[in-house]
Amino acid sequence: MHVAIFGAGIAGLMSAITLRMRGHSCTLYERSRLAHDAGMGFILMPEAIACMDRLGIQLTGDCSGVPLKRYVCRNSIGEILYEEAMPPHSRSIRRRDLICALVNAASIRDAINFDAELERLELDEHGHVATAVLSSGERITADLFVAADGAHSRARHNLFPNWPVRHARVLEVVGLVHCANTTRWAANNLNKFHAAGGGLAFGILPVDADHVVWFMQFDSLRFHPPSSRDAGSQEWRDFVQTLAGQWAYPVAYLPAATESRDMHVWCPLDTDLIPYFHQKNLVLAGDAAHPLSPFTSQGVSSAIADAEALANALPTGNVNGLLLKGLESYSSQRHRQCAPYLSKGRELMRIFLAPANGKNFMLPLAR
Repeated sequence: MHVAIFGAGIAGLMSAITLRMRGHSCTLYERSRLAHDAGMGFILMPEAIACMDRLGIQLTGDCSGVPLKRYVCRNSIGEILYEEAMPPHSRSIRRRDLICALVNAASIRDAINFDAELERLELDEHGHVATAVLSSGERITADLFVAADGAHSRARHNLFPNWPVRHARVLEVVGLVHCANTTRWAANNLNKFHAAGGGLAFGILPVDADHVVWFMQFDSLRFHPPSSRDAGSQEWRDFVQTLAGQWAYPVAYLPAATESRDMHVWCPLDTDLIPYFHQKNLVLAGDAAHPLSPFTSQGVSSAIADAEALANALPTGNVNGLLLKGLESYSSQRHRQCAPYLSKGRELMRIFLAPANGKNFMLPLAR
């Protein structure tokens, strides 16, 4: 089959890799080269790493990331309140490095078209996608359309135009810093500093030999953020300084040391799972299918699992009955597996919002 994939992030690239391995022809359409090359970092769960191993994708050299050993929960003055081992073989990595590893592993760079954002889908009288129209006006045809176009997916909106989607109460400011001293301090641990009153935390995650990703999570109802979405602006820097500028090293240091281009405001979504992840010859993957709370730490790993499940479910040829049956199997399997992450993410957010009491310190990920 010829497969058109919209979005060349983790979900899109992994879908191209797994589907190509099953003999399908894939073309990817990505809205921006800048967005493709940018990004901060995240945690890879052991299951995601095992999946990549099965596919022959090795995280080595400059794209190896950092093995994570422990979660260290601290108060604002740096005292350790709680520690827990990370899941064995979990790893942190820069988004850019993981994308590079995926592109190089499958030699799919020539299959990616940039400046090619999905604008809308045109359906035939039977509900199949006949044509995908890009923002440039280009019209795309294919046997199967995979929408991996992110949390604000145009394709998901096409399927469920009235599905309620709202911003989560907890927002994040995220930054990437080149600092060997902080990387050594962080070692192989995820450190997270918490305000005693709840609703405010500052995390530090090493992602390679001399870079850390930091993130400040805050209750947007209690701590009113600037209206701008430019995290590198002075008003956002002042906002971060007001909330965490007096906290223990290295919290107070990191935002000031971050270049404006390396700061980002993340407004996660809080939405129920849509009833199904496909319709006829259209299928959703990654955040386009199931936006997950950042508290789960499962977004990237779930996108990787989507790609493997999709490839395993599809027939080798474009036989309509078998294609529909395969997509139904994929949708049912992944819906069932992602539903607990949604519930756990909301539970972790409620715990985060409550005052710290010694009983609500726990590893911030869904398993």
